[in-house]
Amino acid sequence: MMYQDYKVGEHKANKGLRFLNFIIDYVSIILLTMLFFGFIAIVIVIINPESDIIYQLENINPLIDRVITVFFYVLLIFLSEFLTKGRSLGKFITGTKVVMIDGSTPTTKDYFMRSICRIIPFDVLTFLGENGWHDKISNTTIVNKKAFEADLSQADNIESIGKTEFD
Repeated sequence: MMYQDYKVGEHKANKGLRFLNFIIDYVSIILLTMLFFGFIAIVIVIINPESDIIYQLENINPLIDRVITVFFYVLLIFLSEFLTKGRSLGKFITGTKVVMIDGSTPTTKDYFMRSICRIIPFDVLTFLGENGWHDKISNTTIVNKKAFEADLSQADNIESIGKTEFD
């Protein structure tokens, strides 16, 4: 077992933090999606006051509404975790971040796979087990950021003792 593997397990976020991450992320993404479509509707009405876009949005087919919502949820979770190196709004608030199960930083593909897996029915309930399906499939996990990074820094410092620039 590598040093990082041990530290990942030691600093793994608990289920309460993971649930809080989900709630914060879900609510913020739904609000962002509503604001986005509200802004688009306002712009359309300003450009064309005769438009019935507000009526159309209020009476959208529930299946189309669900598909659009899921698309924006996956897109925004992916972008937030990718652009911030493993942190969404919920993870910023709770002090957690996404890492690979070996402690390394996920790649773009890993973040994308993790985000896509969220459309699996009942994925949201799977965090009650050891890891959520989106974590198992993408080989990622959530750690307490500050403690995990402090231990990695300490390990790097210990490994560098006695080394010279020529080693």
